[in-house]
This record gives sequence, structure tokens and C-alpha cells, in this order.
Amino acid sequence: MNYDKYTFRIAFGQRLTSLILFVFIGLIVAGFISILMGKISDNPTATMRITATMQDLIAFTLPAIAMAVISTKQPATFLSVDKKAGVWPVLLTIGVMLISVPAMNYIITWNESITFPESFASLEQWMKTTEKAALQNIEILLGGTSVADLIMSILIVGIMTGFAEEILFRGALLKLIATANKKVNIHFAIWITAFIFSAIHMQFYGFFPRLLLGAFFGYLLWWSGSLWLPIIAHAFNNNITVTFTWLTKRGVIDFDPNTLGATDNTTIMAATSFIVTAIAIVALRKFIVRSNQISCGGTQTHDQDTSL
Repeated sequence: MNYDKYTFRIAFGQRLTSLILFVFIGLIVAGFISILMGKISDNPTATMRITATMQDLIAFTLPAIAMAVISTKQPATFLSVDKKAGVWPVLLTIGVMLISVPAMNYIITWNESITFPESFASLEQWMKTTEKAALQNIEILLGGTSVADLIMSILIVGIMTGFAEEILFRGALLKLIATANKKVNIHFAIWITAFIFSAIHMQFYGFFPRLLLGAFFGYLLWWSGSLWLPIIAHAFNNNITVTFTWLTKRGVIDFDPNTLGATDNTTIMAATSFIVTAIAIVALRKFIVRSNQISCGGTQTHDQDTSL
């Protein structure tokens, strides 16, 4: 982490406050639009799509850009959107994500099986209620079986949400935390951002796999120095869900990929996936760092070469 890389106009506290304020205002505006759409439209899927689009734009993307603009003279550099991801890092990242599917399914199943003591029964009930509501909203958002519905879901849930969440959480929040002062550890910044990213979804029974995904996206940013790599990875992850959901609704497939690694007879597959994924991530890191060193024309150290 090279804290001195950026020249800030305002202090860390002001940067953090401005981001929180912009997001809060954006959520209010998006919520108002959602209520308005609910009153004038009788199509729940269309309403949910507009609401999701407004949230991605007004509550996530614009606050991140606004905070960067008022905070530094180098907003694009601060958000890490001024550097390309590279074809091979993208392809290898997608490969790692595909390899990790059984392992992630195992973690998802474990997360969903968590229960609480009776003394926390009300908390558990609240979590289940919010989880059910979130899943119902996703079902509405991904409604329809036409090709147009698939395209809309890919654009909104996949590409737009992938971009919006990454520019807010990895581009703005992670970078904001990481540049708070010279003593902040980059690993702390990555994991605290991943925690907030997962918690804000209000889906406890998917908290841990989302936490790991968020951390992975954070490390992709750190290693590559480009926000476009985690954006593409995030969009790919979302679009896998979108595509399989659509294919299932169309009756094209009757196989649920979420069962890979999650059932008793696929435990070995999950274990293998854990091991291979860990090895692949290490290899991916080395490849990205080495590519950065070559592109810089030198043999800089990892921290110097991939500093945020």
C-alpha cells in the first residue's frame, strides 16, 4: 500500500462521512422511486428492475464517484478504473471461480444449516424472515422466461450490479479504508470491506460465501491494481446464477449446479475443489503480479508494483 500515491483534498473522516452521506441520500431517493413505481405499475418484475437499476446508479455508483471527485484530484486513479484488467488475468480468474463452485456450494449449504440457541430464537426468526424476503425479491427480479427477460437480467443483475457494487465497495470503500493512514494493513481493509459488503445484503444464510467472494474481489483489486478485474469477476458470478435460473425456468435443464459439492455423494468433489482452488488462487496471484512487473518494465516488489 502506497499511502503517498494520492493527494487528498479532505481528511479521512470527511471522505468517509461524505461517502456514507451520499449513499444514504441515494438509498432514500431509490426507495422513493421504488414506492412511486409500486403505485403506478402493476408489473412487479418491471418495478423491481427499475428499483434495482436506480439503487445501483443512485445509491452505489454515483456516491462512489462523487466521493472520489471531492476527495482527490485523481478520482479515476483512486477508484482504480484507469487501468485495464488484461485478457489472461480475466480468463484465469474466471477459471478459478469455476473450479471453486463445489467448494462454494459446500460452504453455502453449511451456512444455511446454521442454527442458534433458543435464547436467540427471535434473532434467528428475524434472519429467516429477511432471508425469505430477499429471496422473494430476487425471484421477482429474475422473473420471466423470454430471451428479453434473460437479457434484462444479465444487464441489470449481472453487469450493472457487478459494476455498481464493485465501484462502491472495492473502488471507494476499500480504497478509502486502505488510505486512511500509513499504518492501515491492506488485508484488514480487504476483509472489513468484504464483511460490510456481505452484511449489507441482509442475507445471513449466505453471509459467509459472500464474505469470501468479497475478499477474493478485494485481493483481485490489490494484485492487479485494476477495478475492472473484480467487476468482471463479480458480473460473471452473478450471470452464472441468472443464466441457470433462466434455463431452469424454461425447462431446458433439470440439473441444479448448486448441488455440486453440497450433497453427501459429492463431498470428495468439494474437498478436491477446496484444494485445487487454493492452489489456483496462489498461481493466479503470482501470474497477475508477474504480469504487472513485466508491464512496468522492471522487477519491483509486490507491494510497490501493485500498490493501491
